[in-house]
Amino acid sequence: MNSLHSICAFFLFALGLYTICEAEKACGKSVAISDRIVGGQDAKKGKYPWQALLWCPGVYRCGGTLVSSKWVVSAAHCLSRSNASCLAVILGANKLSGNENEEMAVSVKNIYIHPNYNDTDITNDIGLAELTQAVSFTSYVIPVCLPTASTIFNPGQSCWVTGWGVTEFNTSLSPNTLQEVQMRILSAEQCRSYYDPNITGVYITDQMICARDILGGKDSCQGDSGGPLVCSYGGNFYLVGVVSFGIGCGDTAYPGVYTYVPAYRDWIGKYVPSVSTTSSGSARIGFTYGPTLKGLSLMSFFHSLCWVLLGDLWFVLIISMAAWMRC
Repeated sequence: MNSLHSICAFFLFALGLYTICEAEKACGKSVAISDRIVGGQDAKKGKYPWQALLWCPGVYRCGGTLVSSKWVVSAAHCLSRSNASCLAVILGANKLSGNENEEMAVSVKNIYIHPNYNDTDITNDIGLAELTQAVSFTSYVIPVCLPTASTIFNPGQSCWVTGWGVTEFNTSLSPNTLQEVQMRILSAEQCRSYYDPNITGVYITDQMICARDILGGKDSCQGDSGGPLVCSYGGNFYLVGVVSFGIGCGDTAYPGVYTYVPAYRDWIGKYVPSVSTTSSGSARIGFTYGPTLKGLSLMSFFHSLCWVLLGDLWFVLIISMAAWMRC
């Protein structure tokens, strides 16, 4: 192999490793390091790049979470209120007033509600919005990672809830800036001790999870529905819950209730191509296996360069296979 063959082999192989590794690192990464939502504070720009705003003008506004380039997870009680043609998904936003340099608005192609969703007892409160086009990831638009079905998050773990919901219960005081609040998660069993069905009429299932502030006074509220409850692990954020319901906001007697996302990973996998529908393994759908668009462009350039320099199609094809190896 002459020196030109060696140079081309090195660039194509290294580029393949780079693009695949970059794709795998795409989910759950925050570009900002640091509660409006009730008791919250302004979130720094870019800290929650998976946050989505679902807006049906004149009808409702809810939160959502980007989980891949074409899919957003939200609450069924939000998505069931309109058809896809009414809904716009705004990504990359930090302020409701907008920033055209950082955010993007995408229309919705299809809405999928969990088949067992019940709007009476609010069980299986989860749905998917399929975007009309794949979005490009930026510093302000990055999908969150999804935990596997077998992932367990320990009670007491500190996690984050975000949204543009009202800042006080039974008011219309909505913030312009995305709000964040740190909460500690409770198991379904622990949550049942707060929601006595004989008193509240609410039954907490194993497909729900609760979160609250130890001191009370902090919580998600109206307008935050459908938004993310995320927990950090190993430098990545994972979508653990979807804001579902509660009694009041920030009431120490009743923690907020969230749809427990790991329980629905297999259902999500039936629609989102980048995740297996099996309940075992460690697959995540915050990213899609394969090179990024940036990597593909670079790879095409090196393919062309090698073809011009070498005139050896078979060699270029063989080396290209190495570039698609997973790291």
